[in-house]
Amino acid sequence: MNPLRCRIAILGFGTVGSAVARRLTGPHAPLGLELTHIFDRRAHEKSEGWPAASRLTWTTRIDEVLASDADVVVETVGGIEPAADWIRAALAAGKSVVTANKHVVARHGAALLTLAERQGRQLRFEAAVGGAMPIVRAVGDGLAGDRITRIVAILNGTTNAVLSRMEVTGCSLGDAVDDARARGYAEADPGVDLDGVDAAAKLSILCALAFGLRVDPDTIPTRTAASITPADFDHARRNGGTIRQLAHAEYDHATSTLTAWVAPTVVPRGSIFSRAMGPQNAAVISSAHCGEITITGAGAGGDATAVAILSDVIAVARDRAAIVPAPVLHANFQLLNSEFAVAEAV
Repeated sequence: MNPLRCRIAILGFGTVGSAVARRLTGPHAPLGLELTHIFDRRAHEKSEGWPAASRLTWTTRIDEVLASDADVVVETVGGIEPAADWIRAALAAGKSVVTANKHVVARHGAALLTLAERQGRQLRFEAAVGGAMPIVRAVGDGLAGDRITRIVAILNGTTNAVLSRMEVTGCSLGDAVDDARARGYAEADPGVDLDGVDAAAKLSILCALAFGLRVDPDTIPTRTAASITPADFDHARRNGGTIRQLAHAEYDHATSTLTAWVAPTVVPRGSIFSRAMGPQNAAVISSAHCGEITITGAGAGGDATAVAILSDVIAVARDRAAIVPAPVLHANFQLLNSEFAVAEAV
């Protein structure tokens, strides 16, 4: 890696932000990366007992970060506002930004990427989709020379941890949610995960990368996994399958029609999706020339997300002059409003 010093500020010191900080200040920190600032509403309280606290600037003022000498701002606050404003302000202040915020990228990604390009800075968001599963690079860069036609994926590690726990133990959904919370895979309220809202935002991002489509995540049909019972798993098992929350996007380039949905779905036992256990994510990407590409990886938890964030930070540090062109997205397509065009939906 480029040994030139790259100074980093973290916005938000929760599960993900603290995991990134541990990696940056630990004994195996990537060469040349230096954590300098941590912004959090409870910054001074959270700094107590932190091993590297004395070497860092802890602040409750976003303007202090914007005026600092940080080269890269890592946003781990979550939510749409004020996170989107802070990302916009950081880019305007001449800083590159790495974010794990799927809701901001899904709704404001194109505009923010345009601003980053204009400022000669970078906005990277691998951690916003799939955690440590590098699907953003796979779709945006690795398969850029092909024509992607379909993506089917497990994109929410929390829901996968819940459903796979129910499968293995036969427990209720409530007990599986409690277990996911105890393991750090679920928030106090996992509604956006179980209801498919989180996965729909991620699927919207993938539609932009894969198909060049501007898809409002709120228009993607979703079906909740919160109503799944042990009896549903018994039924799926008798039919040679199990249940996973799938995100599906298929684009017919000839007719400009998109089929997209998120729903708990019966998948065949032995498939890549049935083998995804705990917080794992998995994806099958279909394209015109390469056929099917499969990819898996941890999709929830601070450490997994920190891996994706640091990979983006390292990419920025290696080539700070790189300009990532803003995508040219179009909304001239028809989103099929079918009742999840799969017979297997639970």
